[in-house]
Amino acid sequence: MYYSTAPLAALLYYSTRVHQAHHAMTLTTTAALLLALILLPLLVLLWASESRQQRARRWRQAGLTQQAIADRLGCSRSTVRRLLAG
Repeated sequence: MYYSTAPLAALLYYSTRVHQAHHAMTLTTTAALLLALILLPLLVLLWASESRQQRARRWRQAGLTQQAIADRLGCSRSTVRRLLAG
């Protein structure tokens, strides 16, 4: 009896390609995770060192209203007006 090796070759080729794709995805995922772990503390440090006045000005430049800024900062609208004026 004669058996064709074509299906076996196709299966081996497909399984190799899937393994290569999975390996590349694993490397990409690992690289993204490492980048996030490196950058996250830096971003938290930058955010923590930003003053209320700097945040208010940045949000105002981004188009937020004084009331929206006050809501984010947990203060009154008049406080935001003073922060933006100073």
